[in-house]
Amino acid sequence: GIGRISLKNIPEGNIQYSYDSFPGTENALGKLVRVEDSNQNKTFSYDKLGRVKKETRTILATSAGNPLPSETQGPYITETKYDLLGRVTKIDYPEHPISHGRMRACYEYGSAGYISGISVQVNTNGILPGFCNKDIVENISYNEFGQTASLTLGNGISTSYNYDVKGRMIRLNSSGDVNGNNKVLQDVVYSFNPNNNITNIANSTSDFNTQYVYDYDGLGRLTYASGSYVEPDNFRRNFRQSFSYAKNGNLTSKRFHDPASGAISDEWSYVYSNHQVTNIDSSKSGNDALTMSYDANGNLTRQRDNVKDLTKRISVDSQDRIVQIQDGNNSTVGSYWYDDGGFRIRKSSLEQKNNVFANVEILYPNKFFGLEFIEAENVISSVNNVFLNGVRIAALNEVGALAYFLTDQVDSVSHVLDDEGNSLSQIQFQPYGETFVQRGDSNFAPKFNSQELDRESGFFFFNARFYDPAIARFTSADTIIDGEFDTQGWNRFSYVKGNPIGAKDPTGHEVPLTGYGPPRDGLLPGNRNPNDTKYQAEIANKYDLKDKGKVEAAAKEYQAGSQKGYNQGYARTSGWASPTQGHNTQSDGQALEKSDLKGKSKAYKDGYNDSVGVGRAYGILGGLGTGLAEAAGLATAGGVGKDTRTKELTPNVAQQKNIDRFMDKIPANSKGNVNLHKLPNDGIAVQATSAGKTPGWKAIYEKQIDISGKTQQYTKTTYRPNGTIEHVKDKIKGMTLNGQ
Repeated sequence: GIGRISLKNIPEGNIQYSYDSFPGTENALGKLVRVEDSNQNKTFSYDKLGRVKKETRTILATSAGNPLPSETQGPYITETKYDLLGRVTKIDYPEHPISHGRMRACYEYGSAGYISGISVQVNTNGILPGFCNKDIVENISYNEFGQTASLTLGNGISTSYNYDVKGRMIRLNSSGDVNGNNKVLQDVVYSFNPNNNITNIANSTSDFNTQYVYDYDGLGRLTYASGSYVEPDNFRRNFRQSFSYAKNGNLTSKRFHDPASGAISDEWSYVYSNHQVTNIDSSKSGNDALTMSYDANGNLTRQRDNVKDLTKRISVDSQDRIVQIQDGNNSTVGSYWYDDGGFRIRKSSLEQKNNVFANVEILYPNKFFGLEFIEAENVISSVNNVFLNGVRIAALNEVGALAYFLTDQVDSVSHVLDDEGNSLSQIQFQPYGETFVQRGDSNFAPKFNSQELDRESGFFFFNARFYDPAIARFTSADTIIDGEFDTQGWNRFSYVKGNPIGAKDPTGHEVPLTGYGPPRDGLLPGNRNPNDTKYQAEIANKYDLKDKGKVEAAAKEYQAGSQKGYNQGYARTSGWASPTQGHNTQSDGQALEKSDLKGKSKAYKDGYNDSVGVGRAYGILGGLGTGLAEAAGLATAGGVGKDTRTKELTPNVAQQKNIDRFMDKIPANSKGNVNLHKLPNDGIAVQATSAGKTPGWKAIYEKQIDISGKTQQYTKTTYRPNGTIEHVKDKIKGMTLNGQ
């Protein structure tokens, strides 16, 4: 063998892995093609560049207690297409098992490589959707640091994001035409303390007014929170809370205050054993108001609320995943199934539907698509989720009915809107995720941190594990230590290190701060908060600094250099592919880079040098699209100055088949350097550059394809190191022309 896992034996059953080939798969040599376990199986097909182009999943019906109807088992097929830069351009979602409705999502990108728009088409008659004709989000713009600056949803609601010089979001505004009137849905203003923690959030709209005030300890952990919510009809809500922590990040007390007087109405005291909270005593309700038990791995197995007389009995599997929850009468209220990677593929729960408790099955063939089956009504409905930079922004059912989600600084949903901009739901949360205000429909899945709430348990499902907002802790230990130099990062049960106002946890494993960096969280060295304790520890270690003031200064210098380096690197290369400006752009960039580092500190220079390469790389990606469009426009114009640049260059089916044949035949080292050019009469030229065996030499393979997919010209041009042509080989006529 070659060291690949073929069988994994766990108490729940065997997991089998297959490689290289499986009936119906393509381009799979050396790759995983099939996974089978007791809950599901899935197969993968790949394109010629090794990217997954097709995933087929079947959810098995043999689950104990609640077998699935045969029509809901699948197969569920998801197909993905990419551009030459490896970016997703189309996703074909699985189809509805009864109506056969199916959705396609199309992604467009701007010159910097970020998503600029998403559109969809839903087909209800079982035919694969074609051209995406319904905008979900468009006109997405970004600032110079890659942070989202503005966007417009498909219902006409536009959102703008404003940042200060530190990259912190200071204002969030969403507004647009609703029923003929301009309506402001969000107008949120954020204030910060010197440590970059949010101290005030004010949101004033025609629908409601919210005011939040926060305070923190020296480690950035939330110690005080108050909130008020007022509507024009005088509907209002208020809360006031305070918190205390141990040195390791464990909550030691949670106090509830009278909103008006500030007097403590109840205080929860947390009692721990082996890092696990076992008891919560209440000054109002007495000792052991809540009691918890755990297994040897630290998984919560029982939670008893003695005040409400409620019990949860929790069963976990060998992989520390919750598989069943029972009440105090040993009746099952929720069951859960997962695939080999921990992705939840099925949930069965007892829920109240139309004032009657019924068994509800929810299937998750993938994160984009879900099915709900209400057993008593024999109704199957579907949802197609649309994500922007990792956050769910819209959902459509099988016939295309839309819901849009407006979110806050930690991606918690605050509004759910229909396709006309009307409000379907408004929701606000207390700091650690308990519902503060809920107005309208509460049946939408994304809520706190855009995560799904399991109402049968009161837990949020955070993908890797479950979170209990009532006690502000995860129900199981994290398998990843989030920050080896951070005392708070070693706490494996706490939520976002005690800062739920300024941090989020999209996976159940990580704590990215909000307001910093581009949508690709953590990509650039400059995407760091210079006041973050973890980051300062890294700086102190890097430069062997002990003095706190010097550490803070070095952290800020490194970040300043990092941001400057990225911007200058991007500026240097973003015009490289331009036929008219490429040389000037690169020459100017070289001069700028040299002048930027004169007289700067070592930390500044290190930050600059660590980021300039990343900036250059993204400049190349951004410049590629711009340069090809410009070249195509100039070529079509015949060099007389007429601008006929195309917005998008997409081969038709016949042309794509020819391109695929071209990709099969060119050398392996050229497949990562392929370009498309537009030709007259809707023709396309595909070019691939291959490095020669001798340093400095290269060969360019070019095939010109007409609109019908036929090859009009196919050449291989070999270049010497000085840029002159060695020879041109006509691969159609079989003859070679020597250069000068």
